[in-house]
Amino acid sequence: MSREIELKVPLTLEQFERIQKILTQKEQFSSINIRGLSHILKSDEYFSRYHTHEERIKNKELRVIRLRTENDGKGEKSFFCIKRKTIENGVEFNSEKETFVEDADVLRDFFEASGFIKWFEKKKDALSVYATVSENSDFEAHLELEKVNSLPYIEIEYTKEDLPADQVRAGLEKILLALGVDPKKRDSRSWAEILES
Repeated sequence: MSREIELKVPLTLEQFERIQKILTQKEQFSSINIRGLSHILKSDEYFSRYHTHEERIKNKELRVIRLRTENDGKGEKSFFCIKRKTIENGVEFNSEKETFVEDADVLRDFFEASGFIKWFEKKKDALSVYATVSENSDFEAHLELEKVNSLPYIEIEYTKEDLPADQVRAGLEKILLALGVDPKKRDSRSWAEILES
């Protein structure tokens, strides 16, 4: 099981377009180093035995039971994931298990036969990079500039377990600040809560 520490922040369209120029290097920006730029389309289907978020919490169902299908321009791949998620000071901590799925329809059929429902779906169109702040190139995080069901967001995460959580949080915030994004505006709600509001 891996640890994932993540921040997500809503953006204005102006912020989104400015950061997009930085990530695609159409605008010079010296305080951030980026590598591994890719364009990813993700479709996430969330499954549950319950119809409401409250029922899920009351019955202690895993926070995330998800089938992800993604296309990075090289082909489509699917993954099954379960997550245990906690929020501390607005920062998301995830304990996650994920595995490759050869045929996503087999898993969909299993869910239907087992009484699970698809209660939520999100579509993400993202630019993905690995980012470091120039003066601290030892701390690298995965960053996605994305539109999730058309809403502009930036998500940044750290998945290694080599640093204390407070140090990771500070490193993530430093990268956001270097991009002109206020980490205090982070959104600690789940995507289901965001998209249902």
